[in-house]
Amino acid sequence: MYKLWFFMFFLFLNMCVWAQPHIEHNLKASKADDKETTRISVNIPVDQQTRIGLKVAKVEKKRDVVRTIRTIGTVTTDQTREIHVHTKINGWVENVYADYVGKYIRKGDPLFGLYSPDLITTQEEYLEARKQEGAIGKEMAKAALERLLLWGVPPSEIAKLKTSGKVNLSITFVSPTDGFIVNKTVLKGVFITPEMELYQIANLSHLWVVVTLYEYDVAAVSIGDEVEIHLPYDPDTVFKGKINYVFPEIEAETRTAKARIEIDNMDQKLKPSMFVDVELRKDMGESLVIPDDAVIDTGTRKIVFVKTGPSSFDPRTIIVGPRIGNEVVVLSGIAEGEEVVTSALFLIDSESKFRAVLQRDSFESPGHAGHSKK
Repeated sequence: MYKLWFFMFFLFLNMCVWAQPHIEHNLKASKADDKETTRISVNIPVDQQTRIGLKVAKVEKKRDVVRTIRTIGTVTTDQTREIHVHTKINGWVENVYADYVGKYIRKGDPLFGLYSPDLITTQEEYLEARKQEGAIGKEMAKAALERLLLWGVPPSEIAKLKTSGKVNLSITFVSPTDGFIVNKTVLKGVFITPEMELYQIANLSHLWVVVTLYEYDVAAVSIGDEVEIHLPYDPDTVFKGKINYVFPEIEAETRTAKARIEIDNMDQKLKPSMFVDVELRKDMGESLVIPDDAVIDTGTRKIVFVKTGPSSFDPRTIIVGPRIGNEVVVLSGIAEGEEVVTSALFLIDSESKFRAVLQRDSFESPGHAGHSKK
């Protein structure tokens, strides 16, 4: 067997050397759309098929073809559930109640106490207006309260002002939502202004997972697709989520795109910035499939060799879809029930190319194929 293979390989090399000038000449003369060497039918006796290890597989139509896309993702906060806390007035921070990042707070919990001359003046105006009788006093009191509300003074502080009839030198501002403090810049004693962000509060009971998709997977991903999310250190725990956004651009350097998954996180197992494994199963419906090792990728097209008789094999250009495990979906070019070569493809493809060269050379005149003697 070793001698046979050595002889075949030696013969093939000699044929390639002999055919090289003709191949180059004919490629330049070809007007085909494809610049590659044309392939033609190959005949291989049945007994030789066994010797070279030639195998074929039937083109099958499968009903429930499922494409699985596996990738990685990063857990992030849901930006629609983040609150950035600012004041609407200048002042000095008297006290800090929400005093560290990671603290969980509820809506209405105190954040900080603020001393502001403007707030003090407006409270005094309100109390003075209440003492006046008639419509003018009522309008002035109403205007002062509205100004306090527009500056973000909590209703609880206004209620205290009405009840006590005294000016509050330090107004306590409260959290507008439930969540965790994920960023904090406020410090006791500092002077703050409206443009300064004091807190960032995020609701972590609902999160996003941003995943990376290869360019060839993007077309298979749609909004609403269900996905499974696994933790690398706990693969048995499964989180369910849905694609809610596919980013519109491809990153030039990595040739990847991003998609976003929304996921419930009521038990707080997922944390922002955590890496996760993501699996998406896409139902392809009924599809033609062949083994992926039956396909020759020339760089410009995909080719298979179809068995057309006991010893004959024809090259066929096909259009393929996604790979499904060790198989590939075929969109066009072959039909269900046909047989394609899955092994010894190198020898058959080389023989097909070589015969195509000989066939073209046989149609050339001596003066064109070589150089006539004068």
